[in-house]
Amino acid sequence: MAVYQFRSVVAASGKEVKGVRDADGPKGLRASLRKEGIVLTNAVEARTAEKKAGRDIQLFAFLNRPNVGDVAIATRQLATLVRAGIPLTDALAALTDQVEKEELKRVLTSVRTQVNEGTAFAVALGEHPKVFPPLYVNMVAAGEASGTLEAVLDRLATFMDSQAKLKGKVLAAMAYPMLMVIIGSILLTVLMIGVVPKVTAIFDSLNRALPWYTTVLIAVSHAFVSPASHGMVIGALIGGGGYVMANRPAAPIRRNGMSEKPKEKPASNTGPMTVIVLGFLMLIGEALFRASATWVFVAIVPGIVLGAIIGAILAWLKTPKGTLAFDRWLLGLPVFGKLFRDIATARFARTLATLLASGVQLLRAMDIVRAVIGNAELERVVEDAAGSIREGESIAEPLRRSKRFDPMVTHMIAVGEKSGQLEQMLESASDAYETAVETRITALTALLEPLTIVLMGGAIGFIAFAILMPLIQMNDFNQ
Repeated sequence: MAVYQFRSVVAASGKEVKGVRDADGPKGLRASLRKEGIVLTNAVEARTAEKKAGRDIQLFAFLNRPNVGDVAIATRQLATLVRAGIPLTDALAALTDQVEKEELKRVLTSVRTQVNEGTAFAVALGEHPKVFPPLYVNMVAAGEASGTLEAVLDRLATFMDSQAKLKGKVLAAMAYPMLMVIIGSILLTVLMIGVVPKVTAIFDSLNRALPWYTTVLIAVSHAFVSPASHGMVIGALIGGGGYVMANRPAAPIRRNGMSEKPKEKPASNTGPMTVIVLGFLMLIGEALFRASATWVFVAIVPGIVLGAIIGAILAWLKTPKGTLAFDRWLLGLPVFGKLFRDIATARFARTLATLLASGVQLLRAMDIVRAVIGNAELERVVEDAAGSIREGESIAEPLRRSKRFDPMVTHMIAVGEKSGQLEQMLESASDAYETAVETRITALTALLEPLTIVLMGGAIGFIAFAILMPLIQMNDFNQ
């Protein structure tokens, strides 16, 4: 059987219907829909549609992409159906009808088809790594092997819910400061390009000595509207985008400190190509609407060099050495380093506890944790710890030697190993660090919000002061 994405029309009402369904072929699909009073108008096999979608540029495709919350809800529903004694294939069929996002519906239909053909559930899930990560697949495989699939699915749903909540708290805490920065930056740009040049033109015509702060403001404003600076920006966009596209690896390098060979398709060039197109559009605009664009074209050459340098730095940061150096630098930051380490520690403890409780072997669990921890430096530590465990050491000792994990975590792991309650200790450590992360984020947000307001207000106040003070001084002089 094959999976088809179809469009059809209800015969009675003429309403258009689209969806995903498995069938023996187009004729079988047409016959199946006809029994329901639906007339098939178009059908494309899911794999063909997926390849075609990969070639097309879909601006809003991310809205249809299933996120962690969608997968967690689907997993919880599947666990309920399996616990009720419903066969897995029927449970997958019911779940497919329940989900709303077309991408997730297509994936579940494909999984159901493979399970119907005799493929193991975990193997079928492994065919869709963008939706079901290795953590998910390995836990399902352990549940299938031990006969506790419904319990593992429940544990997976709980784990994914906790991860989604932690991520949501971080994003929600940073949303307001980021919004303030974006709005303030737009406002400052408008002032520097549209307002300040008109006011400073009056000062230039008076030919009077200006205060130093007004001179600084005029210089910054000139930089915003200068053709040379525009040429530098255009050149940087073209040079940076071109360098990244020319040196792009065949497949994205995962943030686990190890490069991987491409498995499916090369990395997309949409991002760098968009940057290059934006640069050329800006260049066309400068040529059409600027009276003299000579300096724009002259400054493009050093701009391309600058963009290539920036692109080279960004490309290096995507390599294993660059990622490791950058993540090590993040952990060493004065205030935020502790926060990044606590987030990674909470993820490490929660993931390892969930895998061990689901019956996954320790060394395999360590490999999975290393791939999802999110910091290359800590991933290196976990990898070294896994090597030490293979040689007969405990889990806690290599983590303690690295000095990258807090003593509390390594002590709790050591106690859990000795008492035979490692999963419970890891769960407790994860709860403690997630609470600490939430508290620290709340405190940082409480400081960031007024600090952002002060900085944005100070910048706008400086512009107003630099403009108004010369006007007041002129008025006093005239009197």
